[in-house]
Amino acid sequence: MRKIDDFKPFVPSNDYAVSKAFYECMGFAINWDDGAVCEVDTMFGYRFLLLPRNHNNYAHSLMLHFMVNSAQEWYEHFLNVGLAEKFPGTKVAAPDLKPWGLLITHVWDPAGVLLHFAERPGESTP
Repeated sequence: MRKIDDFKPFVPSNDYAVSKAFYECMGFAINWDDGAVCEVDTMFGYRFLLLPRNHNNYAHSLMLHFMVNSAQEWYEHFLNVGLAEKFPGTKVAAPDLKPWGLLITHVWDPAGVLLHFAERPGESTP
């Protein structure tokens, strides 16, 4: 049977160094960087590839969705590390309960990628 061993989306940046620093400030790690791409490790089992460019302003169309155990804790973490203050143009929104039942903290990265830190209220994720 054919299988897929790994899956990592490509995430664009406008300023490669700033985006790497942004994700490190969030608590993620850079596993490796060859200058043309780097691997960002979320530190909870998932990785993505950060690009040093943003073809056709793709970042404004890209969203990454992370299921977490507490959107509120992630929101407080982003406030505590001063994410929006350290990286001009980024935003962090307080958790908001959506009509479809998820509580979501939204974060916009320096290139405009929208990150969802979502939880199902009343449920815990592993």
